[in-house]
Amino acid sequence: MPLKNPAWSLLPALLLCGWLAGAAPAAGEVSRRPDSPTLPAHPRILEAVQAPRTARILRQVALTYAPQMSERDREIDFLQKVTLAKRLIGVGRLVGLRHETLNLLAPGQEVSWEDLRRRRWSGGEPVGVTLEVPVWVPARAQRLKTYSGFEPKWQTVALATPRPSGCVWFVRTLAEINDKTRYRPETIQVEVNSKFAPLAALLLEYIFREGWYDPSKRLPLLAVRAGEDTYAVSAASGPVSAECLSFPDSDGASMAASVAQCSYASLAEIYHGRHAPASNHRLGLAMDINDFNYAGVVDGIPNPVSRSLRQYNRDAMHKIDARNLPMWVYRAASWVGLRIPQSWAYYGYNVDWPHVDVGTK
Repeated sequence: MPLKNPAWSLLPALLLCGWLAGAAPAAGEVSRRPDSPTLPAHPRILEAVQAPRTARILRQVALTYAPQMSERDREIDFLQKVTLAKRLIGVGRLVGLRHETLNLLAPGQEVSWEDLRRRRWSGGEPVGVTLEVPVWVPARAQRLKTYSGFEPKWQTVALATPRPSGCVWFVRTLAEINDKTRYRPETIQVEVNSKFAPLAALLLEYIFREGWYDPSKRLPLLAVRAGEDTYAVSAASGPVSAECLSFPDSDGASMAASVAQCSYASLAEIYHGRHAPASNHRLGLAMDINDFNYAGVVDGIPNPVSRSLRQYNRDAMHKIDARNLPMWVYRAASWVGLRIPQSWAYYGYNVDWPHVDVGTK
């Protein structure tokens, strides 16, 4: 069972004690900011007119991009912005956002993001907003629209495409996924609870900014799922093939994987999901990061759930398939105060998917 590292809880305080200078390489092209055409655009919400307070908080907590900004400088900046975001949102423990959101519903009412996202907070701002953040993607990555609905089966969403709700990125070959030298900066859009948006944006921009300063830390964020009941991409793509790793066993620590060529009836078989009624996703208060559905492989990574011991070696998994989240991502999520897989209670070898949320109690 994975255990919390007690040093993590002390690290934020240590980082805030001082600054260190250091050199860092410049990054490539990305959508530019009006105030600085050489730097990437900060996260934003598409509903800025309807949610001006949320849009203003996002601007206030945007991460700093400075020449030769060291890793320690970046961590301190991130922690300071997280502290500021929590103060501006008015939340201490993040589980408070869950309770606030549930209070908008009648007692006993089934939670549905399709219903909740249309509701408004007491100040008039919508609960649901669309967050756009910068991400790194492989050279030939293909953008796919995602669709959402209050449906019992993802196949219904894939066939009917009821409502556009964001996008994901598709890459066919493992070689492209692992070729960080050819990554390009893009953006991804995901629906999220407006009170959670600043914190979600900070974590996702932190991941992007690490790759801006250190190309070896470029992480391909190809799928980010936050607020939804059931989602899928369109089933209209027709047959498709893609590569995924296949291991010699389903529960061991062996890293001896082979590359499997997987065939599917459509892209919807890879990009789909349905969340349980009590899920924080239905409240817009959770994120699945690089969560895919690759069937037909043994303990195939990046499958949503793995029972293998090798999953505890997350940095090694990232090295052989860059879609796997390295430990520094989970560390940053813990600094935000998010519940991460390593902090859950497990039975046997069950290991959670790359999911973070505000917790339940």
